[in-house]
Amino acid sequence: MRRAIVSRDHILNRFRNLLYFGLRYPWVTRGRNVHVQWSTTMWSPHRRVVIGDDVGIGRHCTIQCDLRIGSKVLIASSVAFVGSDDHLFDRVGVPIWDSGRGDTRETVVEDDVWIGFGAIILSGARIGRGSVIAAGSVVVGDVPPYSIVIPQKARRLRSRFSEADIVRHDAALRSCGLARDP
Repeated sequence: MRRAIVSRDHILNRFRNLLYFGLRYPWVTRGRNVHVQWSTTMWSPHRRVVIGDDVGIGRHCTIQCDLRIGSKVLIASSVAFVGSDDHLFDRVGVPIWDSGRGDTRETVVEDDVWIGFGAIILSGARIGRGSVIAAGSVVVGDVPPYSIVIPQKARRLRSRFSEADIVRHDAALRSCGLARDP
């Protein structure tokens, strides 16, 4: 009879999951072989977070919406699942603080998805199976299956100062030793 070899990492993950899901987030439903780093935080307005089998969630991720994650999903560090309509802000005469919460929609990540570092997924989005969400992407709506999503590259919006103001600003910085001559 062959005996299964259980690795130290496997034992540590089971212990971490017992603490993480047993004490911190007992309302989360999870499958087998789920790895969630301790620094990840979860909050769900309806206490509905469902995680499939074979899912890895990296460090410092944030879940702040109802979320359903499929199986065989990799989520890198610092990914945020956040509400797109969390707070009501269009009630005339009522401060946002007192305006109440909006309707949060479930976010869905289907099977075989990879979400890169620092991506932001707004509630109500659906990421289709087999998709790759590149680092830094912001997902607002539905992503068809087997898509690759990339963020827009940074672009210059405008100059901080007019040409004349730049000359004056540089002179002021030089006078206090902060700017070098070009």
